[in-house]
Amino acid sequence: MKDQHSIEDSHVEHITSYREHFGTWVGLILLTLMTVFISVFGADLRTLTVATALLIATVKSLVVGYYFMHLKYDPQIYRVMMIIVMSLFVFFLFMVILDYLTR
Repeated sequence: MKDQHSIEDSHVEHITSYREHFGTWVGLILLTLMTVFISVFGADLRTLTVATALLIATVKSLVVGYYFMHLKYDPQIYRVMMIIVMSLFVFFLFMVILDYLTR
């Protein structure tokens, strides 16, 4: 019974301000508008349009993970793993683009 009580005591509430939520929302809206703008007006640059849209989607996923999934309050190892995964994604995307451009 004592172990269960100590687990409950280790839980810490994280309170975020409305300003932080609003700033995150505005950032996500701006990134979405950038994606729409690129898809509508960047149709002649097919390869760069897709790569840019994927890059913006990656940034949006990082923002969502950082703020709404509370990654900023988790241990450092989770951030390191997220950076490794995103770096691998960018590397493989770059390799696919190079392969596409050299054909």
